[in-house]
Amino acid sequence: MIKELIFVLIIVAVAVALLCVRLLLGRKNVVHTHIDGNREMERRGIHCAVRQDQEAHLKGGLQISEHS
Repeated sequence: MIKELIFVLIIVAVAVALLCVRLLLGRKNVVHTHIDGNREMERRGIHCAVRQDQEAHLKGGLQISEHS
């Protein structure tokens, strides 16, 4: 039982180590999928909901016009 437990712990430790290496060294080619960091979305004028809400408040676009 102890041998199997040690074997499993070694396998898990190796897997975690490989994932850490992949994350630390392989971050250069990761596609940035968040809307505000994506160049194509920025080019098209598409922003995240928080930024669009802030822009609408600054422009006064959320006001309701009242008819008299």
